Amino acid sequence: MKQGNNWIQKQIGEVCLIGDGTHAKIKRQDEGILYLTAKNIKPGRLKLSKVDCISEADFDRYFCKSTQSIRKPEAGDILLGIIGSIGEPYLVQPEDLFGISSSLAILRPNQTLLWSPYLYYWVKGPIFQNSLQARKAGVVQCYISLNALKGMPVTYPDLGRQKKIAAILMDYDDLISNNQRRIKLLEQIAQSIYHEWLVKWQIPNLDRREATPEEQQVTGQELFPVGWEIAPIGEAIETISGDTPAKKKPEYWANGTLVWYRTTDLTTAGTMFVSGSTHKITELGRQHSKIRTFPPYSVMMTSRATIGVVAINTTTACTNQGFITCIPNERLSAYYLYFWIKENRDRIFNLASGLMYREINLGWFRQLPIAIPDSATHRQFIETLDPLCRQIETLQAKTTTLKLTREFLLNKLLSGEIDIE
Repeated sequence: MKQGNNWIQKQIGEVCLIGDGTHAKIKRQDEGILYLTAKNIKPGRLKLSKVDCISEADFDRYFCKSTQSIRKPEAGDILLGIIGSIGEPYLVQPEDLFGISSSLAILRPNQTLLWSPYLYYWVKGPIFQNSLQARKAGVVQCYISLNALKGMPVTYPDLGRQKKIAAILMDYDDLISNNQRRIKLLEQIAQSIYHEWLVKWQIPNLDRREATPEEQQVTGQELFPVGWEIAPIGEAIETISGDTPAKKKPEYWANGTLVWYRTTDLTTAGTMFVSGSTHKITELGRQHSKIRTFPPYSVMMTSRATIGVVAINTTTACTNQGFITCIPNERLSAYYLYFWIKENRDRIFNLASGLMYREINLGWFRQLPIAIPDSATHRQFIETLDPLCRQIETLQAKTTTLKLTREFLLNKLLSGEIDIE
């Protein structure tokens, strides 16, 4: 910490009004006004793929403006998860309209002292987050009380420098968001090409013949491309699972260099390509387990508990036992396998069984029938998708670099180690 005398240190409760969402049991419905919980707050955005709604009448009843409570989110407020999913902030925008549950706190800064975007980044920063983790309570479900939140630290310079600091960090967030939008668009285009070519067979000059009963059952179509075939995926490519070295053997883990993926590595990344894992193992750990490494640009699919998350590795790697990895070859490329798994996720999920958690047996997966295109069509498909997928990989790498730079600047700017004057 290298903050000068012109930085002010306070407690959050001294410079912000603090409130939380409603504690009442409100009837949820499929349509209406959004009703958010801490689970809907993700880094830099709202996750609205799974969200409840409430009626306008209930919104007006529970989220009317009141001088006695801070409950209705307003532009410039910071929302913060305080029950269950703790610590992720969201800066409320002028166009936002939603109600919130009591799992979200509201921080409303005194605008004469704190600029809202600066407070947002302060809450994301290590000083606040470390303090938050130290003060949280609960065993089954973690939480932090509003009183504890009020005692959290905040350090800030004058408003002019706050705005400069936040502007720098916002520029990086904008670059990251732009890259993520481009990646999403490119993936949608690639998925669409896969669907048109290899599911609907909308390929110029493609000859078709009457499908056999097996071909009809697999594809749902009465005609089948000439030169294509149906085969179990386990006969067309090599498929492997993973393992976990003994946790009590430090020599299997300490200073490990071999990338070893867990499900959370893929769900956290949420990207088509992955280049590294949270945990790494040693060569000794690999030798004393059932782990098999696989080459770069194989296709990993989660197969236990969280099923069907898929990614392509860019380095030699291995996984724990919660994966099925498809090793591509000249018959089925990585791009084909990646988009085939995404297209057939529901079908693959139906293979899962288990009482404590659902899991896909590798043997069952190997029996799944897949349509294998003729070599010319497959080659044309790869040549069409390759520029798109390489753009995705390049943008992902740039985004990773931007995120690392932003985190470095976040720490340095909020500590005053970088003087922006």
